[in-house]
Amino acid sequence: MSALGAAGLLAGSATAARPSASGKATGADKVAKIIARIEAKPRYRHADWGFQILDQRTGDVLGAQNAQKMFDPGSTMKLYSVSTALSRYGTNYRFRTPVYRQGTVSGGTLGGSLVLVGSGDLTLGLRAEPGGRLAYANLPAVDHSYADQLPGAVLPKGDPMAGLDELARDVRASGITRVSGDVVVDDRLFAPYDGFPDGLISPIWVNENLVDLLVKPGAVGQPASIDQRPLTASYTVDNRVVTVRAGKPTTLNVSEPTPGTIEVTGQIAAGSGPTLKVWEVDDPAAFARTAFIAALQRAGVTVTATATGPNPATLLPPKGSYQAADRVGEHVSSTLSQYAKLILKVSHNRGADLMTCLAAVRRGSTDCEDGLTSEVQTASGLGVPYAGVIPMDGAGSDDQGRTTPAALATLLRHVVRAPYGRAFVDALPILGRDGTLANVESRSPAAGRSQMKTGNRVVSNAAGQIIVLGNSLAGYAETKSGRRVVFMIAVGNVPTRTAAGFFRVVDDQAAMVVAIQQNL
Repeated sequence: MSALGAAGLLAGSATAARPSASGKATGADKVAKIIARIEAKPRYRHADWGFQILDQRTGDVLGAQNAQKMFDPGSTMKLYSVSTALSRYGTNYRFRTPVYRQGTVSGGTLGGSLVLVGSGDLTLGLRAEPGGRLAYANLPAVDHSYADQLPGAVLPKGDPMAGLDELARDVRASGITRVSGDVVVDDRLFAPYDGFPDGLISPIWVNENLVDLLVKPGAVGQPASIDQRPLTASYTVDNRVVTVRAGKPTTLNVSEPTPGTIEVTGQIAAGSGPTLKVWEVDDPAAFARTAFIAALQRAGVTVTATATGPNPATLLPPKGSYQAADRVGEHVSSTLSQYAKLILKVSHNRGADLMTCLAAVRRGSTDCEDGLTSEVQTASGLGVPYAGVIPMDGAGSDDQGRTTPAALATLLRHVVRAPYGRAFVDALPILGRDGTLANVESRSPAAGRSQMKTGNRVVSNAAGQIIVLGNSLAGYAETKSGRRVVFMIAVGNVPTRTAAGFFRVVDDQAAMVVAIQQNL
């Protein structure tokens, strides 16, 4: 569809506020003209646009175009999964990850096994900051979960072993100095699920189930160095990276040719900064077990069982049979509102998928896909028509997922009145200030005046062609006149010559938000 001119924004499915009685251009007219100019750029010749802008207080439509059409919006779909988790659990919910003993203790020796019970805690002590906050990256720094997709990824703040070390100290403080049985991880909160596009979702997480590989150059012609985090017996690194002269490209590849061996190949330019790569853990329960045994040993607790190998799930007691008297440790997380902020600020894909799985648990199900029903129900309860959103995952990474601009604008308008509304809004990136919007329109008069979620889906084919299937912004703006508005802006089907071309799409949509903030 060709981009519509300003007049087109006033006709058919595209509307703006009515002109003033004096005939002078209104703020909505100005916004419409600016949006039309952007849509008319050659890069959008083949694209489809849609948006809706609402007055937050009255619900009046201040501008719209194809607001009832379906779009593949990408990560703005996270607004559905995160709002659902907040509605089901509450903003102050905390993940409690306990350790139980199975058997009796005599002379410091546990005549049985320790059981670590996964609670769905995404960070398990990682990213912890004073005041119960969780740390997150701000662009141009990229979260480590995107290290294999985007440049500039950084290690998350904190110690990935912090939660396990705390639990190990608890076990030692309970009087246990030796475990004669085994160490088992209970991951039965829900069935570990790998049906979403972004990887395996599990009830147990250590370092967000990633192995961080920080590659640093050496002297030209010499091997690079690789710092592995966390350093456990689950994985060894086969370093085959060579340092090349300054100015040459850095190209790194990571694979697991044999179980437990991560092979890193390629080259890194001399004098360049470290490059972060990651490897996703394929057996979170076994990974957590090995890491917990190491933490126990650091705490002075001897474990006689072999530290590596599969998780001995056959040793688990019947589900739900744990007794409070047998609990020998517990890690208590930050509040769910902090997890919402982490997920939305950095667009944490597997974190959003986890919210869908936890929504399923609240329904009494261990099947993550049942959480999608909860997402539709939550949206419906906020005024979104049943057919206005079709989630296929929690993250918005499944390109079959769809929503309309009107649906997301409606959710945004009504969610602020929910008990969790303040936490939901606070979790959104702030234009020009933090998260995925930290370096977008940072010098604009609208910077700091809009909170919104970003979303994008970019794919390529074997011929090297690239297309932006969907790009979107959805959130709130406090306008120059003092009005508070909600909006959702989406575009689909934008061919681009380079993968970085979608950043220009983000910039164009951000310019639309600036127009909204300055003129309405």
